[in-house]
Amino acid sequence: MAIALQMGLAACDAAPSDAQPPQAASSPAASTREPLLPAPLPNATSAPRAGDREEPGHYTSLAPADCKVIDTDEEAGGSTSICPGMGGYTLRVLDGDARMSIDVIAPDGGRHPLDLWTVASGAFSSLGPRAEWRFAVDDRVPTALIVRFEAYEFPEQPERTTSYLLVARLAGKDTCLTARIAPGSSQNLKAREAADRAAGAPCLRPDA
Repeated sequence: MAIALQMGLAACDAAPSDAQPPQAASSPAASTREPLLPAPLPNATSAPRAGDREEPGHYTSLAPADCKVIDTDEEAGGSTSICPGMGGYTLRVLDGDARMSIDVIAPDGGRHPLDLWTVASGAFSSLGPRAEWRFAVDDRVPTALIVRFEAYEFPEQPERTTSYLLVARLAGKDTCLTARIAPGSSQNLKAREAADRAAGAPCLRPDA
């Protein structure tokens, strides 16, 4: 079962919870780091046409315009949205205290929190505009998910972000975050390799 990988992007910061979140700004290192996303694979968001070579990936949007807000907390400025998925999965996107996370909603209705705001980073954060689902070409059942997670981890440099790629295993009660790929050379390739190993990888913990 071949699984290859890719993903999405975004931004927010690390500071005490009562601090005002920083305004989004471009990172001074943005011109030297690996592009946030390679070009989408052909037909990545649709069923293959006759004669096409199917790729084991499917993109879905995390953009607010493509998701449905199901709850808001006006006092805290937080919200919960449902975003599209594939294979019966959807994503529940949580935004609170200028930090973001995802709950995976499985086809059976089970909710599996990924706890990005504690496992990936406790800094102010946001998600990239899309997610990529990876699956075996022969059955199109999602087995892994990749999203980009922008974390403001340098309070003294509010314009600077750390742009992680996060890999999650999709496996019922064993669904969890399995890899956090730091910025650097071949970041996208490393995320794909991590997704290939996600089925047998241990879950990340907050102190990872």
